[in-house]
Amino acid sequence: MKKLFLIDFLWIGLAILAGLVWSQHDQNEYASQLDHLGMSEMAQEYVTSSSRSVTKAVAELEKTDFSGYQVQFVTKQLVYVYQRGSVASLPVETGQWFSTGDFASSLPVAVVGHDLADKLYTGSNNQRYLSVNGQYIPVMGTVGTRKGSPLNKAVFLNTSPSMANEGLTLKQVKIYVDGANQHSKTLKTILRASRVHRVHFSDSDAATWWRAYGQTALFCVLLLMGAGILSLLMVTLIGPLQTSGLEINMRARYLRGVLSSCASHVGISLFLGGLFANWWFYFTTRTNIWSFLVILTIATIIFLRYLIRRKDRTSATT
Repeated sequence: MKKLFLIDFLWIGLAILAGLVWSQHDQNEYASQLDHLGMSEMAQEYVTSSSRSVTKAVAELEKTDFSGYQVQFVTKQLVYVYQRGSVASLPVETGQWFSTGDFASSLPVAVVGHDLADKLYTGSNNQRYLSVNGQYIPVMGTVGTRKGSPLNKAVFLNTSPSMANEGLTLKQVKIYVDGANQHSKTLKTILRASRVHRVHFSDSDAATWWRAYGQTALFCVLLLMGAGILSLLMVTLIGPLQTSGLEINMRARYLRGVLSSCASHVGISLFLGGLFANWWFYFTTRTNIWSFLVILTIATIIFLRYLIRRKDRTSATT
């Protein structure tokens, strides 16, 4: 079994490659999230034709006892934000994002994309202002990401009691909610929604789907194929199976021992490679890489079991 240590480095390398694949996937997914103003793929759209004002809906949201979510009321020019608790944040370049107090304050404030920074008005105290519907609103900060992203041109306003557009109704906006799927029944009532559905940001465009999911799926298949090749190499390196003359129970016990030895090499190597990948690469969430490594380990053990039994049958007939 000492020969198996030679192949352990290949298993470690395979785990590191898996880390690279899922790190790239996370970065693409995060880029897509930024393109959609911070809304994740789990976000829901609440469709309504209600003439209820946005301010009244926000007042009811204030009375709820759950947190950790964000609501965006999106118009063509502006994004009104209501947030409870901590949620995924946008990349702030200057200043700051809205605080908890901003959503209860009577003062409307804004955060804008960095492409709009040069279009702001600067007051005598170096405070920057944005003109919205004839009203000058203080700008708290700017957000931005790679060139060409819609985030760079976005204008976010807090949903304060004195909103820049007080007459705005629910039917005049698109309503996106992220982080509160388990409370959709309550939110549906508050937002007067006739239906709720997942937001399909990647829509049906093949190129977009391929960028978001296809490449990762292809590389995962290639990694599984690589694991199959390494499994074949492992079974070859262990040499002839010493099962000749053994009774059925002893034979089965011996084969389990061989499988256990191979599986321990695979499991430890993939774990060490996973640790290195988590240290070296960037991940927005580490669940994906570890889930894949667990699946890879289980699939490899199943394939090793098949190869070892097949090798035993072959040796028994020769």
